Order: sequence, then structure tokens, then C-alpha cells
Amino acid sequence: MPLPLATLRGAAATGALLAGCAAALLLCACGEGLPAPEEREGIVTLAPNITETVFALGEGDRVIGRTSFCAYPPEALDIPAVGGHLNPDLERITALAPELILLQGRHQKMAEFARRHELPVAHVDMDSIETIHEGIHIIGEILDRETEAAELSAAIDADLEAIGNKVADRERPRVLIITTRTQHNLHQLYTAGGPSFLSEMVTIAGGENIYADASRAYMDASKETVVMREPEVIIEFHAGENLTDEEAARYKADWNELPSLPAVQNDRVHLVHEPHSLTPGPRVAEITRLLAGLIHPDLDLPE
Repeated sequence: MPLPLATLRGAAATGALLAGCAAALLLCACGEGLPAPEEREGIVTLAPNITETVFALGEGDRVIGRTSFCAYPPEALDIPAVGGHLNPDLERITALAPELILLQGRHQKMAEFARRHELPVAHVDMDSIETIHEGIHIIGEILDRETEAAELSAAIDADLEAIGNKVADRERPRVLIITTRTQHNLHQLYTAGGPSFLSEMVTIAGGENIYADASRAYMDASKETVVMREPEVIIEFHAGENLTDEEAARYKADWNELPSLPAVQNDRVHLVHEPHSLTPGPRVAEITRLLAGLIHPDLDLPE
């Protein structure tokens, strides 16, 4: 059944009270050729973490459109794709006539589109452990799944706490996080600073992000500063890339350009391929557990 507008407004008010996370609705002039707002049904989820969250809350059957990058859970692949965050297929979204569009962050093009077609839009900003929890609670309120949202959030916290307890008394190796590297050289390195959920996961997993002191969530990293900060472990993300053994070996071998790094000397360069490894959503504890195993390979991790 369509979402009650009062519920949507209530969710937006709740989001305004949650630190670091915005939830707002853009309600605008009626679009031509669409069903009346009260007759529309279904949700379009325009980010993989949002799609995962909706399914995790038991409302996956209400999703009628998702991004081309949403692949979890597997049944999400049966839902029509409507482009991506940067290039949404507005014509297809119009044809779907959803009762709600759920967005990660702000999107001017989508805001203007929503105003033209009187489509409610809810925003969440999930890019830290705190805002992942906030986003789950906001979506839970919008979908009338507050209890399920609280349970999901508590389960994530319990998993993260269990991992943190396992590494609490261990030394914390210095870790370089590489979020993107598409060429076989070290000329363009992209990393994560302190505010990002990747940095937080490394900390919980028993490491020390060498760029934790940076105020930006994501940024460039120069070879010079990498050498100066002497990472003992390098974790390079290739989320969803089906690298062959030869390609993976080549990415690792690229780091031989910096032989002074302890991570290179001790063969501690790791590639992370899991598709959801860069997704700030319900499976954040699963990725944290994986990172803990890379940072502390002798760790007996909880399942």
C-alpha cells in the first residue's frame, strides 16, 4: 500500500534531529500523465546500501526500481534497473511512478525531476558507522519498520563490538587504505581519511589508518606522504572486480616501486574484491571482520 504522507513527514523530522544525517522530502507540482500520488505504489532505491537496507528490514517486495549497481540480495537483480546515482534513467522512473524515491546524499537533477512530477524523495547520508545506523533508523521509520531497524542496528553493533574486543589488546599496525587505483602505477592513489566508514572499520579491526588525521573522508595520497607514514599493511579495494590471479599479482607487484615500505618488505599488500566492501550499509560488520583477518592474520575471529 502507498506510504502515508504523515509517515514520510515524520521520518524527515526524525532525520533532522539525528546528528550528521539529513532526511528531507521534496514535494512539488503535479506531473502530467502520472497516477495521483495516493494511487502510486512502490519504492525506487538509488544506492546499493539503501537497497540492502530496505531488504534487510523486510520490505524488499516494495522495491520496484534500483540502480544498475545493486546486486544484493540476489533477488534485487530481478528488479528493473533505473541507471545510477550520477545518471538516473528519469524516463524509466517516470514510467514506474513510485510513491517514494530513496536517495543517498543530495542530487540536484533528481530534486528538479521530483518537483516536476510530485514524487516524494527521502535522503540519507550513510558514510560513517554513526550515519549508517541513522540511515537504517530513518528508512525504518519511513517504511513503518522501526522495530526491525532497531534490531538490525543492534546486531551490527554487537558484531562490531565482538570484533573490537578480539583486537583490543593487540598492537595496531599502520594501514594504508587504497579506495581506487585503475592504472598499474602509483601516480594516482586515492585513500580514506578519518571521517570515512572505511577508516572506522580499520580502527575497529585493530589497525591504524595512516591518514586518520585527515579531515576529508576521501582524498588523493601522494607517494611521498605514503613513504613518510610507513604503512605496515596496505589494503587495496577492487570491489566487485573479477581480477584474474595474474591481474591481482600485477597490482600487488606495482608496490615494489616503493621497496622501503614495511608492507612491501613483509609481503602485506592485500586486495579486497568483495562487491560490498565499499558499501556503507547493513553488512559493514562483515567487511570489518574481513579487514581484521587481513590486519591480524592469526586472529580467531567470531562468526
